Amino acid sequence: MSPTTALARAEQQLELYADDPAWQKLWLSLESETWRSLAIIPAGGLSSIDLVHGLAAVAWHRRGTPVIVADLRTIGLPALDSAREELRRRVENGERILIVTQALNKSATTATIAREADKVLLCVYLGHTSRSEVKDAVRELGAQRYLGSIVIRAGTQ
Repeated sequence: MSPTTALARAEQQLELYADDPAWQKLWLSLESETWRSLAIIPAGGLSSIDLVHGLAAVAWHRRGTPVIVADLRTIGLPALDSAREELRRRVENGERILIVTQALNKSATTATIAREADKVLLCVYLGHTSRSEVKDAVRELGAQRYLGSIVIRAGTQ
């Protein structure tokens, strides 16, 4: 598959998200909350990147301006301070940012990044996420920051 073909397929998939009423409702409920930075954290070890790109596609069609996707899944301790500074700078410039991280138990930097975000959304995967993982995440990140959870059937994003 050529890079052009891959890009076209990715754009088609994002278009599907943008036109899907369920994704639109999810974005509208998130958009109505007060936040500039939203950390989207998977609970249960799977990735939330598809969810974030879907939300960004809906946001683009809704707002006509991009929502920044900050993929911080691989940020280690050496790069943490510069990533945090970049996020702060963008928020101060008025941008809305969707932050993708790894699960709390998979990365030492996830909790730090999430605690600095305005809000946190947990991705709960049926069959992969335990109730205790959700409770532990809310406790670790703070209930005041916790916006809610989105429940996803693994493999159906």
